[in-house]
Amino acid sequence: MSDKKLTFHVSTSNQGSGVTETFHLKADLNIDFDTVTPEKLESEIAEAYDNWLGSNIDSGWSIEDEVSE
Repeated sequence: MSDKKLTFHVSTSNQGSGVTETFHLKADLNIDFDTVTPEKLESEIAEAYDNWLGSNIDSGWSIEDEVSE
């Protein structure tokens, strides 16, 4: 079986903020493209993407006390 390449990418609207990484389905993600159902393939890729995305972005939010004048 020849492996298939899968590319993940994420960016913001800022110039140069993009991150792209390519994986092989079988070798890197342990997904056997030849035997997996389309639904399972989509689920496995979505999970892998979510894990990858969480490792490649720094985001969050905070609440601060209101500043009185």
